[in-house]
Amino acid sequence: MFVMLIGKRFRLNEGTLAVTQPSQGHRATVTIPSGEILKAVSAPSRDGLVDVLWNSRVFDMFQVDLESRGEELPEASGAHS
Repeated sequence: MFVMLIGKRFRLNEGTLAVTQPSQGHRATVTIPSGEILKAVSAPSRDGLVDVLWNSRVFDMFQVDLESRGEELPEASGAHS
């Protein structure tokens, strides 16, 4: 099933590995800590990676990790309840 992720925000419930974007041919893994908020900025690739924005930087993360270790936050709305 295809799930649209672009623009959705997630709060991580546990630390999760991510990979930096290529910079001069180098990549590094980082652990994004529990409680941090990420925003999906790409659709998942064929290998299951999605680009996420965290601390003004873009990282690669597996879609399954994002969805299983994070909780989707409701969209901000200007509508009145």
